[in-house]
Amino acid sequence: MKTKLLFVLVHFMFASNAQTKEKATAEAPEVLNIKFQKFPIADFPENVFPVSEIRLIQNVKDSINLGYALKGLTRRVVILRPGKPLTDFLQEHILKMYKNDYKKQGAKMLWVLKDFRLGERITDMRYIYTRLDADTYISKDGNLFKKVFSIDTVLITETDALMTRSYGQDIESAFKILLKVSFQYGDELSNAEEMALEQIAGQSKRNSVMHILTDSVYNEGAYASFEEFIQNKPSILNFEMVLMEGNRVKFVKAGSNSQPVVLDVWGICQKGDIYKYHEWNLIPIEKQGTGFIISNYAENTNKVNRKLFFTALGASQAGAIVGGVMYYQAHADAVSRQLVVKSIPYITDPNKRPVATCIDMETGDFSF
Repeated sequence: MKTKLLFVLVHFMFASNAQTKEKATAEAPEVLNIKFQKFPIADFPENVFPVSEIRLIQNVKDSINLGYALKGLTRRVVILRPGKPLTDFLQEHILKMYKNDYKKQGAKMLWVLKDFRLGERITDMRYIYTRLDADTYISKDGNLFKKVFSIDTVLITETDALMTRSYGQDIESAFKILLKVSFQYGDELSNAEEMALEQIAGQSKRNSVMHILTDSVYNEGAYASFEEFIQNKPSILNFEMVLMEGNRVKFVKAGSNSQPVVLDVWGICQKGDIYKYHEWNLIPIEKQGTGFIISNYAENTNKVNRKLFFTALGASQAGAIVGGVMYYQAHADAVSRQLVVKSIPYITDPNKRPVATCIDMETGDFSF
């Protein structure tokens, strides 16, 4: 059951590419603009050195789509987006949060966002995930900055499953953590190299070239590693795919029928489509922005969620309220079988792990 449901959720194996694109167009996911509170609570720390400005630089993987959320009784997947270009969207709210605490003669603070992403999952509770990968810098003279701290973490907010969210408060929580660590480690500046703003902006951009993101053609074959994937250089060209029990697959070296040599692959490229190989399954992925997402994640999840909702609703003789309650249990059972992110070491509870929606382009693991 687990495997079959996973296939439904991620559109398993070699379905027609034309059919997939047609369905994606017909069932394009809704876009939800993130909203901030009109009067945010800044929680500016007391007894800290004065600050005259907090400036933000961002070089995130996807500055248009910040992740996915769940909306309504059917828990339909929607895309989370800022209401304007991301840098302006975040910078304006930072000013709104902290402008009353700025001091004219204070130090300048700089936040460099290297990755910033939101996710959501509902099981027995609603879990909001905020991926925060950032560096903080301080300048005492207003010209040259010293790096004081780096953070790469996933923040989790836990609320009632029926509560609605605007997701702005989750971004504010990340800002408050950045501010706290900036003061904590910036009070005594280290011997780090001093750099101008232009130098920091240049360094924040990803230096490594990922050919899988820039090449116009994907080379056919199987990738023995994530490194081969990002370089668009599959080294395994002579292989066969063997269908196993339960529609699972494995790869063997071609021509090794008497005693098959099982191949360990990261993924494959076939007929221009790319699949990540995961626990004997092929998960279709596609480029979006400067990364890769699970193909048709939103469309296929919405299809399953709608089916669950109306099945539960139709099974009830007591009307929508009882049907809705039945649905919550059915939905909780279904999402517990979804493909989840297992690479975050401090999230050990399976029910609290984020649902996988994309590839971490640093490690090759699933992320959200």
